[in-house]
Amino acid sequence: MPPSDDSNHIDELKESLYSRNAPEIRSRRRLRFFGPTNEVKNDWGHKPENPLPPVELNSEYKNPKMSFFTKLFIVSAIFCLVAVGFGAYLFWNGANLISADNIDIEISGPVSVPGGEPVSFDIQATNKNNVAIQLVDLTVDFPPGTTDPNDSTKSLPSYRKLLGDLAAGATAKDSVRAVFFGEENLQKQVNVSLTYSVKGSTAVFTKTKNYEVLLNSSPVQISVSGFKEITSGQEFDLKVSLKSNSKEVLRNVLLKASYPFGFSFIRANLAPLVDNAVWKIGDLPPAGERSVIIHGTLSGEDSDLRAFHFSVGSASSGSASQIGTLYNTTEQDITLQKPFVSLDIDINGDSTTADFAGQFGQSQRIEINWFNNLSSPISNLKIVAKLSGSAYDRGSVNVNEGYFNSADNTITWSQQTSPSFASVAPGASGTVSFSISPRDLGSAQNPLVNPGITVTAGVSGNRSQESQVPQALASTVKRNIIISSSVGLSGRVVRNVGPFQNSGFVPPKVDNPSTYTIIWDIDNTANAVSDAEVTATLPPYVKWLNKVSPAGENITYNQNSGLVTWTVGDVAAYSVGPKRREAAFQISFTPNVTQVGQTPTLVNQSTLTATDSFTGSSVKSGKDQLTTRFSTDPAYRSGDEVVNR
Repeated sequence: MPPSDDSNHIDELKESLYSRNAPEIRSRRRLRFFGPTNEVKNDWGHKPENPLPPVELNSEYKNPKMSFFTKLFIVSAIFCLVAVGFGAYLFWNGANLISADNIDIEISGPVSVPGGEPVSFDIQATNKNNVAIQLVDLTVDFPPGTTDPNDSTKSLPSYRKLLGDLAAGATAKDSVRAVFFGEENLQKQVNVSLTYSVKGSTAVFTKTKNYEVLLNSSPVQISVSGFKEITSGQEFDLKVSLKSNSKEVLRNVLLKASYPFGFSFIRANLAPLVDNAVWKIGDLPPAGERSVIIHGTLSGEDSDLRAFHFSVGSASSGSASQIGTLYNTTEQDITLQKPFVSLDIDINGDSTTADFAGQFGQSQRIEINWFNNLSSPISNLKIVAKLSGSAYDRGSVNVNEGYFNSADNTITWSQQTSPSFASVAPGASGTVSFSISPRDLGSAQNPLVNPGITVTAGVSGNRSQESQVPQALASTVKRNIIISSSVGLSGRVVRNVGPFQNSGFVPPKVDNPSTYTIIWDIDNTANAVSDAEVTATLPPYVKWLNKVSPAGENITYNQNSGLVTWTVGDVAAYSVGPKRREAAFQISFTPNVTQVGQTPTLVNQSTLTATDSFTGSSVKSGKDQLTTRFSTDPAYRSGDEVVNR
C-alpha cells in the first residue's frame, strides 16, 4: 500500500529540521468545501484578477427546515390581506352600512324673492340606506335680516323640527316660512342640515345642504338727494327719502346715518333719537313714504371725497335706537371743490376770520371782498349777505349800492344794483360794503345772552361754458361781531348824605379842614366782566381818612403816590340801577390862601378797567375829576363849593 499523504508530510518535516537548506514547506489545509483554492495577494489596493467562484456548501448544510415562527408570520400576513380585502369590499359594496351620501335633502322654493314678503320652502329628506336612521332632527339656519312671517319685528335666525326615525327608503317632508330683508340684488344663503344617529351607536352624524335665494327688491326703497359738490364750510342739506315696497306694514322703522370725517350736524326736520344720527320713522304702511332732511357743514381739503352712509331697518327688541333687522342701505358721495368765486369779510379793516369784538352803539363797516378763481368769465354774479344776531338792529343798516330787504334781513348785490356783475372777467375782483351799529336790545328783565351780529355771505353765478351753476359750487363765508359789555364808571361828592358823617366849614375856609364823602358807581350791561379795577389819585392837599364803605370792599391808598385803588373783581351782567356796584371813602380837604375863590379838585380823573368774559376783550371807562362841588347832595346850595377866607 502506498504511503498516505500524511506520512509524506511527516517525513518532509523531519528532513527540514535537520537540513541547512531546508526546502520551502508549503502548508496546506483541507477545507470543508470543494473547489480550487486562491492565494490572497498582499496588495490591498488591487482586486484579485480571478474572483472566487460561488461557494458550494457541504451536503450537511443543504435543504434546511422552515421554523415555526416563519410559518406563523406567513399565515398572519395572509389573514391580514384577506381581512383588508373583505373590509374594502364591505366598504364599497356593503349592503348594511350607513352612509351620509345615501341621505338626500331636496329644497323646493323660489330662487328670487321680494324683500319684506313671506316666502315658503318645502324640504324633503330621504333615507336611501338599507338600514334605518334614528332621531332625525331638521335644522334650517337663515341669513341675517330674516324675520318671523307672523311678526316682522322678531328675527328668525333658525328653524328646528324633530322628524323622528326614518326607515330604509323612507321620506320625511316639512315646510318653513320666512321673510327676508336686505338690499336689492343681494344673494342670501339658507343652510339646511339633518342630524341623526344609528342603532347600536352613540355617535351623531350630520348631512347638510345649502340653498341660495336672490332678493329682487328691498322692502324699503331709500334714496338721497342733495349736492354732489360743495365748498369746505358751506352749509347744505341732504334729503333722505324712504318708500315702502312691502305689502305688509313695516313696524318700528329706524333710519341711521353714518357721517364722514369733517361733517358737523346743525339740525334736522325730525328730532334725532341719539347722536344726531338715528331717527325713529315709526310704522311704515304699504307704499308709505317718509323723509328726513339733514342740515350741516362739511370741512376738508379741495378734491376730498366724503361718503355718507344710511341704513334703514326695524328697531331691535333689545334697544329702541339700534337696528335689529336691516332692510336696506345706501350712500351719498360729496366732493369738496374750490369755489369758483372766493369771498372774505373785513370788519373795520380786520381781515382775519376770527370773531370781531365790537361795542354797542359803535358803527361797524363790513366789506365783502370777492375774487373770480376761474379762467373763464362769470355772468350774472350775485352776492347775498344775511344778517342775524341778538344785537342786530335792522334800523341801523346802511348799504352802498346793494338792496336791503328788511323783511328777510338780506342785502343783495347783483347786476341790477351793480352793472359790472353782468359779466365778470377771469381773475377779476372787487368789494361790496355796508355798515351796521349793534344795539343793546335787552334789559334787566329780558337780558341779552352773548350779544352779537352774524354776517353770512354767499355768491352764485353762471359759468360761460355751462348752464346755471348750482348753489353747491357757491362760496359761503361767515363772520361774527361779538359785542363787549358796556361798563360805565360814575362818581360824585356828598356831605350830608352817604355812609359817613362829615364835618368842617361849608363853603370850605382857608386853613380849616372840611371832610367829604367820595362815591364811585359801576354799571354793567350785557356781559359779565372780571378783574375790574378803579384807580385815581388824590391831590397833595387832600388827606386820606382810611374810611371805606361797605367794609368788605377792597379800597386801598398809597401814601407815597397818592393812588387810590378799588379792586372790584367780578361784575355780573346787567348790574344797573339798584344792582350796580358802589363803594365810598372819606377824605379831608384843608384849603390855602391861593385857592380862595376857586373850586379845588378833590379826586383826579378816575379810570375803570376790566375784561369782558364773553369776548375776552379789555373794556375801559373813565370819570372826570371830582371837585368841592357836591351838587348831587340834597343840601347843596350854589356857592357851597367856593373856597372862602
